[in-house]
Amino acid sequence: MPEDPGSSGSRWALRVERSLPESDAVLWTVVVLASVFDVLTTMVGVANGIPEGNAVARAFLSAYGTPGIGLLKFSALVFVVVLWAALPDRYGVAVLQAFALVSLLVVALNAVTLATL
Repeated sequence: MPEDPGSSGSRWALRVERSLPESDAVLWTVVVLASVFDVLTTMVGVANGIPEGNAVARAFLSAYGTPGIGLLKFSALVFVVVLWAALPDRYGVAVLQAFALVSLLVVALNAVTLATL
């Protein structure tokens, strides 16, 4: 396969532009909304004395207080954006699907935990 003359020669060069199909837009909406609800339900749980179950999130809470949860989630979202932009389409979508699924499961678990208060 001939190399694109405009490419830098790197197989892993980050794409600067990527189209946003409707399915990706829906996934991004789920990811962002689930992330917001994850942060909110975590903050409510911690404020009500429920210990954070994730060791990394506990470390962020310990170091930065309640805003640490938002910082951790923002960092994770930046990582997802970079992966989504850098990977080929099918792998980028897989990253979005996995992050959306995990985030939705965490929100569901947080909601069930909060319902027991």
